[in-house]
Amino acid sequence: MSPDTRLFSSSVWIVLLVVTTLLPTRSVLAHPSRQEQPPPTPAELIAAVNNLRLSYSLEPLNVHPILMQVAQSQADALAATGGAIGHTRPSGISLTQQLLLLGYPLSGDLTLGGYRSENFVVVPGSSIEEIIAIWMMDELHATTMLSEYRTDIGAGIAFDDEGQTYYVIDTALQTPSGKQQAIAGLILTGIPMTQTSLLGDATQAAQSLQISQYIVPVTRSTARPNGDVIHEVRYGQALWSIAIAYGVKIDQIRRYNNLADTTIYTGQTLLVQKGATQPPATPTATGSLPPTPSPKPASPTLTTTPEPAVPSPIPESSNAALWLKMLAQVILLALFFHGLITILRKLQKKKDE
Repeated sequence: MSPDTRLFSSSVWIVLLVVTTLLPTRSVLAHPSRQEQPPPTPAELIAAVNNLRLSYSLEPLNVHPILMQVAQSQADALAATGGAIGHTRPSGISLTQQLLLLGYPLSGDLTLGGYRSENFVVVPGSSIEEIIAIWMMDELHATTMLSEYRTDIGAGIAFDDEGQTYYVIDTALQTPSGKQQAIAGLILTGIPMTQTSLLGDATQAAQSLQISQYIVPVTRSTARPNGDVIHEVRYGQALWSIAIAYGVKIDQIRRYNNLADTTIYTGQTLLVQKGATQPPATPTATGSLPPTPSPKPASPTLTTTPEPAVPSPIPESSNAALWLKMLAQVILLALFFHGLITILRKLQKKKDE
């Protein structure tokens, strides 16, 4: 073997050693799988609610065993029925009656349900933070967590075979004495329940509304040709939730619509933005825009959420192309070092002569 051949071989091995050392240790054959998070606990859900209350300068809620029992039993019932049971209680009783039956000293006008409310949502594998964010999207569910007329809380979490997670919280205000009201027995033995009382998530009539458990989420309207964005108020929406959805200030909406306060009503049209950019239209076969889907009710019972995408491995063709590219770089480096050393040898030879 000639000296030049030995020199070239040595250069190739040196370059291969350097490149191998610098290569990342992570495999290029597949993406790293995401580490599964441990399942949440009711205690974590309660802690998140209390942290939210503290951020609004409200007193944290106390964990009450009856509310814990009620919330967990409802979560289990939701999981067993695929969410179909909703806020329904055994034998058709109301949440108020269930609390009284278990001995909870509920405060407020019991013929109107008292001060209590319930939130639930059904999602696959969401974090506690995401659940709180969902409940903060409308005033009704936010009230369950942030009402000043609450002292106690309970939470329940259940799982079904389809990978769905059922989250439930119940909050209530107990009497100052810690004892049930005298009328509690009459409520349990047959005083007719009002519509508000029969709704599992309705609150005390101090809110002066008979609130349904269905809230229409805020869906952003597109800009008109003149740049104005008009929003039609749907059931259960509040001015602050509309402002958040559109990324504007409440005062801006009030100013545009000459509102004296934050009171709005279902069916009201509000100017929420001016000078907005109209999105480009997607051409269709008929030249018209596709119809805008109507917003779905915010009931989480039967809402399907797409499963999280599982990272797929890199195609084998991509791996082959990567290795060919690396091989080409190695050869180029080897040729470079070979040429450099050859020049140095020639210079050294001339110097020796």
